[in-house]
Amino acid sequence: MKSKTTNLIELNLAVLIWGGTAMFAKGIALPLSHIMCVRYLLCAVSLLFFLFALRIPVRLKRGKDYAVVAIVGILLCFNGLTLFKALRISTAAIAILSFYTYPVFTALLEPFVFGEKLRTSDIALAGFILIGILIMTPQFNLSNSTTQGVLFGVLSGLFFMARSLIIRKYIQEISSSVFMFWQAMVIGLMLIPWLFVETADYTPLKFGLLILLGSVFTAIPQTLFAASLRNLRAKTVGIISTIQPIYTAVLGYFIHDESITARAVAGGVIILMCFVFETTRNIGIKPDRVS
Repeated sequence: MKSKTTNLIELNLAVLIWGGTAMFAKGIALPLSHIMCVRYLLCAVSLLFFLFALRIPVRLKRGKDYAVVAIVGILLCFNGLTLFKALRISTAAIAILSFYTYPVFTALLEPFVFGEKLRTSDIALAGFILIGILIMTPQFNLSNSTTQGVLFGVLSGLFFMARSLIIRKYIQEISSSVFMFWQAMVIGLMLIPWLFVETADYTPLKFGLLILLGSVFTAIPQTLFAASLRNLRAKTVGIISTIQPIYTAVLGYFIHDESITARAVAGGVIILMCFVFETTRNIGIKPDRVS
C-alpha cells in the first residue's frame, strides 16, 4: 500500500508540473525540432549529474534493454513533436484535451495487452472522460486550426499510450531515472541533424527558457511519471493524469490570455470526478461501485 501511495504522489506531482509545460510551446519562438532537441539534451545532462551524484550506474544490464529504450524514446519524440504542434496551432486547452483521449484507448486496450480482465468500471470511466473531453471541445471542421490541433493532439496521445504500455512492461527492471536518461539521449540524438537544417535565432531569454523546460519541466516529471508505473496500471495513470488539462487551461488563461468557456468548465468537472474516483480507488478508499 505504501508503494502504491508513493507512486500516486509521484504521479500527481508529475502531472502538476506538466501542466506548465504546454506554455513553453507558445512562449519559445523557435522551431519545434530545436525545442525538442535542446529540451531533451538538457534533460539528459540534468539526469546524468543526478545519477552520478547518487552513484547510480547509467549502463543497462541487458542488450535488449537498449532496444526497449530506443523504441520508447522514439515514441516519446513523436509524442512531443505532435503535441507541441497542436499547441502551436490551437489553444493549450484544446491541444491538451485532445491529447487526453489516450486514457480512453489505454483503458480499453491494456487488458488485452496484459491478459487482464476488462472491468465495466474501466469502460465507464473511459466513457465519462471521453464525454468530458467532447464537452470541452468546441465545434470544428476539418479545414480550421482547431480541428488540426485536435487531430495532432489525438495522434500525440496514441504515441503516449504505446509508450506507457511498454514502460509498464519493462520499467520494473530499470531505474526510472536511468530509463528517462536514455530516452532523453535517444530523442536528442535523433533531432540533432535538424539543428543544422532549420535555422533559428537564439537569445539568452530563449536559451534560459529551454534550460528551465529541459530540467525542471522535463527531467523531473518524466522521471516521476515513469516511477509511478511501477505499482500502478497504465490505465490508472492515464485516468489520473486527466487532471492536467484543467491545470493547462488555467495557465493558458493567465499566461496567454486564452479564454475558458462554460463548456470547458463543464467538461473539466466530469474529468475531475473521474480523477477523484480513480485516485481514491487506488489508495484503499472505495467509493460506490460503477459496475
